[in-house]
Amino acid sequence: MIIYLISGPRNCSTALMYSFSQRPDTTAIDEPFYGLWLTQLNEPQPFFDEIVQSMECNDQNKIHDLIEAKEKIKGNVFVKNMANTVKYMNSLRILNYHPLFLIRDPIDTIISHAKIYPKVTAEDLCLEYQIELYDRLKTMLKEDPPIIDGNELRKNPLSVLTQVCRQLNLPFTHEMLSWPSGPNPADGIWSEAWYKDVHSSTGFIPLPSIRKTKADIPNELVPIYDQAVPLYQKLFSHSIRA
Repeated sequence: MIIYLISGPRNCSTALMYSFSQRPDTTAIDEPFYGLWLTQLNEPQPFFDEIVQSMECNDQNKIHDLIEAKEKIKGNVFVKNMANTVKYMNSLRILNYHPLFLIRDPIDTIISHAKIYPKVTAEDLCLEYQIELYDRLKTMLKEDPPIIDGNELRKNPLSVLTQVCRQLNLPFTHEMLSWPSGPNPADGIWSEAWYKDVHSSTGFIPLPSIRKTKADIPNELVPIYDQAVPLYQKLFSHSIRA
């Protein structure tokens, strides 16, 4: 089985990748289309040179070949993707995978993203890409792909992961609830820039008692939040609850 995560940034996607990588029957791949996306971006990003020198950056089908080869070896492959790289994938081959969507309240996403990379855009949040792919897969697969909300996941990892595994027809295993601190073998080269919080964790970090509000968003990013809210709410209405 290829579990094909379609996420936005700062949505707990790396923690979810670590969770699935703890399963003895599953291996994980961290954003295999990142290099292809990066070469088309024409904008500086952390570890640009190292990424384009070490990843496949030209042929989408070679990346799919790698994913499917790992499935044959291990049995299950958890593939973490950002939704803004979907346009660089082979849309027909994706139909053979098991999609899993990951969203998060735009307040948390924007604030978290801006701490590391302040130039946040609506495109960076990936919500429009997620909705487009969700609607397309729902129509073509004739079923609702599962959606996880990152905050619901942090609220009750056991409940949410149990429901996810049930929808994927996988047995839930308690190994998914924790992992060793520090880097993970699945990490992409960019992990040093983006994964500091998850590297210091050993499981899903509980939600803080005091939540962020719209007032905590930098003023220049409030229009992006306002644009994102209806998109997020549409996906959240279909999501798994804790």
